[in-house]
Amino acid sequence: MTDEMDVARLMRAEFEVAEPPSAVVNIERAMTVGRRQRWYARSAGAALAVVAVVVGAVTVPGLVAPRDGSPALGPLDTPAPLDPSTGKGPSPDTSRIPAALETIDPTIQYVRFGWLPSGLASLSYSAGLSQGDTRVILSGDDGDKQSAAGVAVHLYPKGVTPQAPQVMGIDQRAPVVSTAPAPDVRGEAATFTLYDIDGDTDQLSLRWQYAPEGWAKVDVTPWAAGQDAREIALHVARTLRFSTTERVQMPAQVTGLPQRLRPIYASVNGPLTPDGWRWYAGIEYSAETSTAAHSRAGAKTLKVSFIPYVEMTDKIRAELEGKELYRTPNTTIDGRQASFQKAEDPEWLESLEVFDVRGMAVQIDARRGALDEPGTKGLFQHLDLAGAKQDWRPSLMVD
Repeated sequence: MTDEMDVARLMRAEFEVAEPPSAVVNIERAMTVGRRQRWYARSAGAALAVVAVVVGAVTVPGLVAPRDGSPALGPLDTPAPLDPSTGKGPSPDTSRIPAALETIDPTIQYVRFGWLPSGLASLSYSAGLSQGDTRVILSGDDGDKQSAAGVAVHLYPKGVTPQAPQVMGIDQRAPVVSTAPAPDVRGEAATFTLYDIDGDTDQLSLRWQYAPEGWAKVDVTPWAAGQDAREIALHVARTLRFSTTERVQMPAQVTGLPQRLRPIYASVNGPLTPDGWRWYAGIEYSAETSTAAHSRAGAKTLKVSFIPYVEMTDKIRAELEGKELYRTPNTTIDGRQASFQKAEDPEWLESLEVFDVRGMAVQIDARRGALDEPGTKGLFQHLDLAGAKQDWRPSLMVD
């Protein structure tokens, strides 16, 4: 589906690599590589389907000509009811964001799901500055690493217009298959647009303005036969709960930071299924100015992240497909096994991972100038771990 839905599947084990660790992981590059591998595995005929690229979504009412063999989207009045399987039923929600977001605070939980259909495996939320784009993304993933299916909600800051999704595996925007007016969403005019994202997979986008000059959209790529993406998108959109005061819940609190550091990005994800054990929570900080490139080499950045600490059984190793979940211990911190690494110039980085901390593994990555002495080890001593627990889950659904 979208780049952001890949983030929901991208746990830390997937981007642990042999090169020195980085405080600012190039998630976009990792996802592009993964998409490209899937893309080239497809037929040459599928690749030819993306030659005509539309950079932005067509939002004028009416229909555009569909591609051969694909039905055009027609106007949809009241969608048929769908039985809820996760969270509350599809009762309309009246919460609003009163004005388009001028800036995005990564510590705020701007949106939660009120309803989701069955068949999704995990949820993810991220907010703030990532790879040069400011974004808020709430997504549900089908759990299939080879697919791109699920639901994603996007909120854009003031004046930013949604673009067409990226074609899987190449740096181009997906062509429009068709577009049509949608029923009003939360009292605002809305539009359906169908995109071809990889030659044989369609993604539906439902867009409307959550506030004047503030766009929102729900993307749906069906993950089971017989699903109506338009009905799913409408029910999801109408039952979202918005807020500008709720805080993103983390398994532990980061305290004791120098005043020069400010949060720039937060991300949490976790399973929907009862047998799912993998979750992730992380927050990034920067001592750079608001206009600086936070991902550049040498940028004064800090990342603190948490994952569950579990016994490495054969089942878990099989799930990880040969990847390592934790680094090899080479020291101890407060009697706990830990891994401490320090790279030299020009990619100066200090990285600490402490294991079995109230059921978690805690990782702190800091670049030169981000922390005062004693660096990552000193910051670990200041973490508020009172509420930490192994079975922590992100709070992304309406209670």
